[in-house]
Amino acid sequence: MERTSELDCIRRLLAHRRGGTTELAPAPLQLPVSHYTDPGHFEHERQAVFRCPPALVALSCDLPEPGSVLPVDIGGVPILVTRHRDGRVHSFVNACRHRGSPLVSEAACVKGGRVVCPFHAWTYSTDGRLAAIPLAEEFAGFERSELALRPRPSLESDGMIFVRAEGDEAIDAAEALAGVGDDLRTLALANYHRFETRTTRWSCNWKLLVDTFLESYHVFSLHRETVHPFYSSLPMIYDGWGPNIRFPVARRTIDELADVPEEQWRLADHATVQWLVGANALISHTRDYLLLWRFSALGAGSCEARTTLYCASPIETPADRERLIGAFDLQLRVTEAEDFPQQQRIQAGLESGAVPELLYGRHEVATIHFHNALAARMTGGAAA
Repeated sequence: MERTSELDCIRRLLAHRRGGTTELAPAPLQLPVSHYTDPGHFEHERQAVFRCPPALVALSCDLPEPGSVLPVDIGGVPILVTRHRDGRVHSFVNACRHRGSPLVSEAACVKGGRVVCPFHAWTYSTDGRLAAIPLAEEFAGFERSELALRPRPSLESDGMIFVRAEGDEAIDAAEALAGVGDDLRTLALANYHRFETRTTRWSCNWKLLVDTFLESYHVFSLHRETVHPFYSSLPMIYDGWGPNIRFPVARRTIDELADVPEEQWRLADHATVQWLVGANALISHTRDYLLLWRFSALGAGSCEARTTLYCASPIETPADRERLIGAFDLQLRVTEAEDFPQQQRIQAGLESGAVPELLYGRHEVATIHFHNALAARMTGGAAA
């Protein structure tokens, strides 16, 4: 984390701990249930929030070498991300130009830098060029250059990979990382190593999953036995820049820093520091590893959570591996046994029609910022 911001966050957390206070939004927020249940709202949201803006889809280590390929979904658009032999990252619509078959279904390293369609074996280079067609004479009249994969704008920057699913505008790293770029650069993400990815699907709106990360108000009740012994529900602090948000969640040990010189302060030792990047990608950093959560909207009442754990150093011993497995298991045990099932129960109630609106209190400050930023993006504006 950028040092000036790190010290500022610790000072704010300690001040709130001393005063028994927390950061507050100017006013509570009330949202209509239709934002979570209406198919029309979902379609507008999928276009404005997922497809048009650049999306953080992976870290550089997800494409570790030339020939690496990675399929991702961005707002229902199938995308193929590749690393070509020159080391550059490319992205394309993940559909063969012959009959539209998905080319890649899982992360891999393709032989000879060639992507082969599983349907009829049309073959493409990792830079998108069509390399081979079985029975090519039967497609006379088409130039191979006309049948290259359909490119999408992409950018690799500071160990992160961004893709724009729709539109041809080049991706600006400073814009995509507004407010959080300095923090994330200090993590040296380009040096991380991918450990494992797990994907789950949930019968609820994608925003309910994001909501549960953005406020710690529920820790004392929903996580009474698992998280609350180590983390307090309050205080909550945050900083927001449009769709990008930084929100450290402090452990109870943060109080120890009150008696330590500032030059010895290190927030990662006493908090899980989290950044929401572009509305649906969340980086959660804890000491020597981090999680990247990507939330995909499948429908108004269904979504997918794709979670990848990355470690700062290579795994050298069985003990290292067991420690990371244990950390990953614990993180997902909390979300998959407590957070996300609760959101499914909420969604069922919302879809019953019996609940007219949802209410967010002033202390749920990062959540309020998130929804205000979404509203601004839906109307083409900019959130503060």
